[in-house]
Amino acid sequence: MAGTAGSTASGIVGARLCALLVRVLLGVPAVGLLAVACGPDTPAGPHAIAGVHPPGGPTPAHSPSPSPEATHSPRAAGASTPYCGPSRYVEEIVVQQWADGRFRIQVRPTPEGRRAGDPGQVAAEIWQAVQGCVTGLRGEVADSLRDQLACHQNFAQLPALNGGKGFATGETYDLESWRPAPRPGGIRTWISTRCGNTLGTDPPGPPARIYRPDGVRPQRTVSGEQA
Repeated sequence: MAGTAGSTASGIVGARLCALLVRVLLGVPAVGLLAVACGPDTPAGPHAIAGVHPPGGPTPAHSPSPSPEATHSPRAAGASTPYCGPSRYVEEIVVQQWADGRFRIQVRPTPEGRRAGDPGQVAAEIWQAVQGCVTGLRGEVADSLRDQLACHQNFAQLPALNGGKGFATGETYDLESWRPAPRPGGIRTWISTRCGNTLGTDPPGPPARIYRPDGVRPQRTVSGEQA
Protein backbone atom coordinates (compact mmCIF):
# COMPACT_ATOMS: atom_id res chain seq x y z
CA MET A 1 0.00 0.00 0.00
CA ALA A 2 2.83 2.39 0.89
CA GLY A 3 4.47 1.72 -2.47
CA THR A 4 1.24 2.43 -4.34
CA ALA A 5 0.70 5.65 -2.43
CA GLY A 6 4.25 6.73 -3.17
CA SER A 7 3.84 6.06 -6.90
CA THR A 8 0.56 7.97 -6.98
CA ALA A 9 2.09 10.94 -5.18
CA SER A 10 5.04 10.88 -7.56
CA GLY A 11 2.69 10.85 -10.53
CA ILE A 12 0.73 13.82 -9.19
CA VAL A 13 3.93 15.80 -8.61
CA GLY A 14 5.15 14.90 -12.13
CA ALA A 15 1.92 16.05 -13.77
CA ARG A 16 1.91 19.30 -11.79
CA LEU A 17 5.56 19.94 -12.62
CA CYS A 18 4.78 19.37 -16.30
CA ALA A 19 1.89 21.84 -16.14
CA LEU A 20 4.09 24.42 -14.44
CA LEU A 21 6.84 23.99 -17.02
CA VAL A 22 4.41 24.38 -19.89
CA ARG A 23 3.02 27.57 -18.36
CA VAL A 24 6.45 29.07 -17.71
CA LEU A 25 8.29 27.98 -20.86
CA LEU A 26 5.49 28.12 -23.40
CA GLY A 27 3.23 30.69 -21.81
CA VAL A 28 0.12 28.51 -22.13
CA PRO A 29 -2.51 29.25 -19.48
CA ALA A 30 -5.28 26.90 -20.68
CA VAL A 31 -5.79 24.22 -18.03
CA GLY A 32 -7.54 21.85 -20.42
CA LEU A 33 -4.65 21.94 -22.87
CA LEU A 34 -2.17 21.41 -20.07
CA ALA A 35 -4.06 18.25 -19.18
CA VAL A 36 -3.70 17.07 -22.77
CA ALA A 37 0.02 17.79 -22.83
CA CYS A 38 0.88 16.58 -19.35
CA GLY A 39 -1.71 13.89 -18.74
CA PRO A 40 -3.96 13.47 -15.71
CA ASP A 41 -2.75 13.41 -12.12
CA THR A 42 -1.99 9.70 -12.23
CA PRO A 43 1.24 7.69 -11.92
CA ALA A 44 3.66 8.95 -14.56
CA GLY A 45 5.15 5.66 -15.71
CA PRO A 46 8.76 5.13 -16.86
CA HIS A 47 8.86 7.88 -19.54
CA ALA A 48 8.13 11.54 -19.03
CA ILE A 49 6.67 11.80 -22.52
CA ALA A 50 4.75 8.90 -24.00
CA GLY A 51 6.83 7.20 -26.66
CA VAL A 52 10.11 8.98 -25.85
CA HIS A 53 12.92 6.74 -24.67
CA PRO A 54 15.40 8.08 -22.08
CA PRO A 55 19.14 7.36 -22.27
CA GLY A 56 19.83 3.73 -21.53
CA GLY A 57 16.14 2.87 -21.77
CA PRO A 58 14.55 0.37 -24.14
CA THR A 59 14.37 1.33 -27.80
CA PRO A 60 12.78 -0.57 -30.66
CA ALA A 61 15.25 -2.83 -32.41
CA HIS A 62 16.76 -1.43 -35.59
CA SER A 63 19.47 -2.38 -38.02
CA PRO A 64 23.08 -1.41 -37.25
CA SER A 65 23.87 2.22 -38.05
CA PRO A 66 24.96 2.65 -41.68
CA SER A 67 27.52 5.12 -42.99
CA PRO A 68 26.78 8.84 -42.45
CA GLU A 69 25.74 9.11 -46.09
CA ALA A 70 23.18 6.34 -45.74
CA THR A 71 22.01 7.58 -42.35
CA HIS A 72 21.22 11.04 -43.68
CA SER A 73 19.54 9.82 -46.85
CA PRO A 74 15.75 9.45 -46.64
CA ARG A 75 15.77 6.72 -49.27
CA ALA A 76 17.69 3.46 -49.39
CA ALA A 77 18.49 1.47 -52.51
CA GLY A 78 16.31 -1.58 -52.93
CA ALA A 79 13.67 -0.35 -50.47
CA SER A 80 10.06 -1.41 -50.84
CA THR A 81 7.58 0.86 -52.61
CA PRO A 82 6.82 3.78 -50.27
CA TYR A 83 3.38 5.17 -49.45
CA CYS A 84 3.00 8.74 -48.18
CA GLY A 85 -0.75 9.30 -48.50
CA PRO A 86 -3.73 9.36 -46.15
CA SER A 87 -4.22 6.99 -43.24
CA ARG A 88 -6.15 7.16 -39.98
CA TYR A 89 -3.83 9.64 -38.27
CA VAL A 90 -1.92 11.09 -41.24
CA GLU A 91 -3.11 13.22 -44.15
CA GLU A 92 0.21 13.36 -45.98
CA ILE A 93 3.96 12.97 -45.51
CA VAL A 94 6.31 15.24 -47.46
CA VAL A 95 10.12 15.42 -47.47
CA GLN A 96 12.18 18.60 -47.72
CA GLN A 97 15.80 17.85 -48.59
CA TRP A 98 18.82 20.16 -48.62
CA ALA A 99 21.82 19.96 -50.93
CA ASP A 100 24.05 18.63 -48.12
CA GLY A 101 21.74 15.64 -47.57
CA ARG A 102 19.97 16.86 -44.45
CA PHE A 103 16.20 16.56 -44.56
CA ARG A 104 12.94 17.40 -42.84
CA ILE A 105 10.00 15.00 -42.82
CA GLN A 106 6.72 16.91 -42.63
CA VAL A 107 3.89 14.85 -41.20
CA ARG A 108 0.46 16.45 -41.56
CA PRO A 109 -1.77 14.86 -38.88
CA THR A 110 -5.47 14.34 -39.34
CA PRO A 111 -7.89 16.03 -36.92
CA GLU A 112 -8.37 12.63 -35.28
CA GLY A 113 -4.62 12.31 -34.89
CA ARG A 114 -4.38 15.62 -33.06
CA ARG A 115 -7.32 14.89 -30.77
CA ALA A 116 -6.45 11.28 -29.94
CA GLY A 117 -6.36 10.54 -26.23
CA ASP A 118 -3.40 8.11 -26.27
CA PRO A 119 -0.41 10.03 -27.68
CA GLY A 120 1.98 7.12 -27.27
CA GLN A 121 -0.18 4.76 -29.33
CA VAL A 122 -0.88 7.41 -31.97
CA ALA A 123 2.80 8.36 -32.24
CA ALA A 124 3.67 4.68 -32.74
CA GLU A 125 1.16 4.37 -35.60
CA ILE A 126 2.34 7.60 -37.21
CA TRP A 127 5.94 6.41 -36.94
CA GLN A 128 4.99 3.28 -38.86
CA ALA A 129 3.48 5.52 -41.55
CA VAL A 130 6.69 7.58 -41.65
CA GLN A 131 8.78 4.44 -42.08
CA GLY A 132 6.44 3.28 -44.82
CA CYS A 133 6.95 6.55 -46.67
CA VAL A 134 10.58 7.43 -45.96
CA THR A 135 12.48 4.19 -46.16
CA GLY A 136 15.99 3.56 -44.86
CA LEU A 137 15.68 5.46 -41.56
CA ARG A 138 17.92 3.95 -38.92
CA GLY A 139 20.46 4.60 -36.20
CA GLU A 140 20.68 7.81 -34.19
CA VAL A 141 18.88 9.83 -36.85
CA ALA A 142 15.86 7.53 -36.69
CA ASP A 143 15.94 7.62 -32.87
CA SER A 144 15.88 11.43 -32.92
CA LEU A 145 13.12 11.60 -35.53
CA ARG A 146 10.98 9.16 -33.56
CA ASP A 147 11.48 11.12 -30.34
CA GLN A 148 10.65 14.41 -32.09
CA LEU A 149 7.44 12.83 -33.35
CA ALA A 150 6.48 11.56 -29.89
CA CYS A 151 7.06 15.02 -28.43
CA HIS A 152 4.96 16.73 -31.13
CA GLN A 153 2.14 14.25 -30.57
CA ASN A 154 2.16 14.83 -26.83
CA PHE A 155 1.79 18.58 -27.41
CA ALA A 156 -0.41 18.32 -30.51
CA GLN A 157 -3.25 20.40 -29.09
CA LEU A 158 -1.23 23.23 -27.57
CA PRO A 159 -2.07 26.58 -29.23
CA ALA A 160 0.44 28.57 -31.24
CA LEU A 161 2.92 30.55 -29.19
CA ASN A 162 2.88 34.32 -28.68
CA GLY A 163 -0.78 34.65 -29.60
CA GLY A 164 -0.40 33.12 -33.05
CA LYS A 165 -3.05 31.13 -34.88
CA GLY A 166 -3.30 27.37 -35.01
CA PHE A 167 -1.08 25.01 -33.06
CA ALA A 168 2.37 25.28 -31.51
CA THR A 169 3.53 22.47 -33.80
CA GLY A 170 2.36 24.35 -36.87
CA GLU A 171 0.26 22.63 -39.48
CA THR A 172 2.66 19.71 -39.56
CA TYR A 173 4.91 17.73 -37.26
CA ASP A 174 8.35 18.58 -38.64
CA LEU A 175 10.97 15.91 -37.99
CA GLU A 176 14.47 17.09 -38.81
CA SER A 177 17.50 14.91 -39.37
CA TRP A 178 19.98 17.40 -37.92
CA ARG A 179 18.38 17.54 -34.46
CA PRO A 180 20.23 15.50 -31.83
CA ALA A 181 18.03 13.72 -29.34
CA PRO A 182 17.87 15.85 -26.16
CA ARG A 183 19.92 14.40 -23.33
CA PRO A 184 18.61 13.99 -20.77
CA GLY A 185 15.31 13.19 -22.43
CA GLY A 186 12.92 14.26 -19.68
CA ILE A 187 9.91 16.53 -19.95
CA ARG A 188 11.89 19.59 -18.82
CA THR A 189 14.40 19.18 -21.66
CA TRP A 190 11.77 18.53 -24.30
CA ILE A 191 9.71 21.57 -23.33
CA SER A 192 12.70 23.90 -22.98
CA THR A 193 13.98 22.89 -26.45
CA ARG A 194 10.45 22.90 -27.94
CA CYS A 195 10.67 19.27 -29.02
CA GLY A 196 14.31 19.68 -30.03
CA ASN A 197 13.76 22.71 -32.29
CA THR A 198 16.50 24.72 -30.57
CA LEU A 199 19.08 21.92 -30.92
CA GLY A 200 21.46 21.43 -33.80
CA THR A 201 22.30 23.87 -36.62
CA ASP A 202 19.73 24.54 -39.32
CA PRO A 203 20.90 24.09 -42.92
CA PRO A 204 21.41 27.33 -44.84
CA GLY A 205 18.81 28.54 -47.28
CA PRO A 206 15.68 26.82 -48.57
CA PRO A 207 15.55 23.09 -49.34
CA ALA A 208 16.82 21.98 -52.71
CA ARG A 209 13.93 19.58 -53.18
CA ILE A 210 10.40 19.12 -51.81
CA TYR A 211 8.78 15.82 -52.72
CA ARG A 212 6.85 12.74 -51.70
CA PRO A 213 8.96 9.56 -51.84
CA ASP A 214 6.03 7.67 -53.37
CA GLY A 215 6.25 9.88 -56.47
CA VAL A 216 2.92 11.64 -55.90
CA ARG A 217 2.94 15.43 -56.12
CA PRO A 218 2.68 17.00 -52.61
CA GLN A 219 -0.81 18.26 -51.95
CA ARG A 220 0.27 21.02 -49.58
CA THR A 221 3.56 22.33 -48.19
CA VAL A 222 4.53 24.71 -45.40
CA SER A 223 7.81 26.43 -44.59
CA GLY A 224 8.76 24.50 -41.45
CA GLU A 225 8.65 24.58 -37.66
CA GLN A 226 6.57 27.21 -35.92
CA ALA A 227 7.24 26.21 -32.32
